[in-house]
Amino acid sequence: MLSKFSKLATYRGIVPVWTKYNFSEAAPPLNDGEEPRFLEMLHQFFDEAGELANIPKDKLELYKQCDMVLKVRLPLIRDNGKIEFIPAYRAQHKRHRLPTKGGIRFNESINLQEMEGLAALNTIKCAVCDLPFGGSKGGIAINPRKYSPREIEDLTRRYTLELAKKNFIGAAIDVPGPDFGTSAREMAWMKDTYMAIQGHTDINALACVTGKPISQGGIHGRSEATSLGVFYAAREFIEDKEFMDKLGLTTGYKGKTFILQGFGKVGYAIAKKMVSAGAKLIGVVEADGSLYNEHGIDPDKLYRYRTLKQTIASYPIGDAFSDDRVMYMKCDILIPAALEKAIHKDNADKIQCKLLIEASYGPTTYLAEQILLKKGIAILPDVLVAGGGLVVSYFEWLKNIDHRRPGRLGKRWEEKAKLNLIKLIESKVGIKFDLQGKHAELLKGPEEIDIVESALEDVMANAVKTVRKTAAENNTSLRLGAYIDAIRKIHRCYEDAGLTI
Repeated sequence: MLSKFSKLATYRGIVPVWTKYNFSEAAPPLNDGEEPRFLEMLHQFFDEAGELANIPKDKLELYKQCDMVLKVRLPLIRDNGKIEFIPAYRAQHKRHRLPTKGGIRFNESINLQEMEGLAALNTIKCAVCDLPFGGSKGGIAINPRKYSPREIEDLTRRYTLELAKKNFIGAAIDVPGPDFGTSAREMAWMKDTYMAIQGHTDINALACVTGKPISQGGIHGRSEATSLGVFYAAREFIEDKEFMDKLGLTTGYKGKTFILQGFGKVGYAIAKKMVSAGAKLIGVVEADGSLYNEHGIDPDKLYRYRTLKQTIASYPIGDAFSDDRVMYMKCDILIPAALEKAIHKDNADKIQCKLLIEASYGPTTYLAEQILLKKGIAILPDVLVAGGGLVVSYFEWLKNIDHRRPGRLGKRWEEKAKLNLIKLIESKVGIKFDLQGKHAELLKGPEEIDIVESALEDVMANAVKTVRKTAAENNTSLRLGAYIDAIRKIHRCYEDAGLTI
């Protein structure tokens, strides 16, 4: 029997962790030999890591289950006058730290289990990067390409209203951000809607979402944060001689060939950064086909072509294919940067890279990872390297609740301090600096983007150092090392504070 509270909560669309639910999209049992679904796969990692971390099973069960989920149906009047009811979700995985943090996804294939799994992944990422957040995730089950801007805006604002009514959004409660199918535009609509409702009572209402345009309280560097975080974290491994020797590769990005699966905003930014560091992009895989050129692909030219033509399949420079065969060609580095489960038990044996860098959520399934590791392919897991978006979202959240941009109070003081130091050097050694010309950069104080990028680099480097140490101590993979580190931090938080009411 459900309690009176549980009945009321279920009726309102809120499902506490102790309530048994049976939504229509609940997954059927697995068949023999079938791979675990995304949420079940994450629970397997939780179980393995929890055992290695010596976490009691009852407490581990608490840590891996989702605390709260919301399912609503949003009414939408289409441009043609017809009415649709569209499913929308929000999952808060762990509320041991508040607010919870996670993106908003617009994809017609999303379901409740996917939201719970992605929220759990965000809890792990936040813990690995030492961010003071629990994990969450949400989305609306639409293909945004099939809806007009007016229809998308209406849905986004109605979704925000439902989140606010159910207490699923707010600077101290739950802070959404952009994800697959959304951008700064949708975050601006969400912020505007929330502030219209709560702005007069909540001085920190601006921090209700992150990933906003700069004019709406956003922060410089947020749009490239995930890709830059991947670049920084992977660099810690790629510049490690011992690690690269095991793969038969030299250190550094220079001269490395890489193939990119997913050429969206994250994939494009990663490609630009790696090519600028000396790596060669030889293949791109998208939903409508793939492209290969052993001499290298210019990411800027391909991006402009894709923006104009809405496809890469007809790109004239290189060999174009209507399938994903390029994903299985030889390269030094393969980077999946699209949706989850891109590499699974049926295609893992065809992968020919030496290093796999996961730039998206859950691109490698549980069984696929076992196949890749047996082949000697090193995997840099998403829970370690793909947390840059969360990190810079944290910086934006801090900026909004501080009500000032990073570096604003100290920039001019730092410039004066540098000038005094330069004058001292000139007086002692007789060197004259051209402070109005080629040496002007020596005086420059940090801009917001400088602070954001240096802080992101520091966070990712520290996360890599900690996870590598944990993995080595437990003689396990980097993924399990990240889970062990995260679960221990969650466990310590609950042990010190006790279970919340």
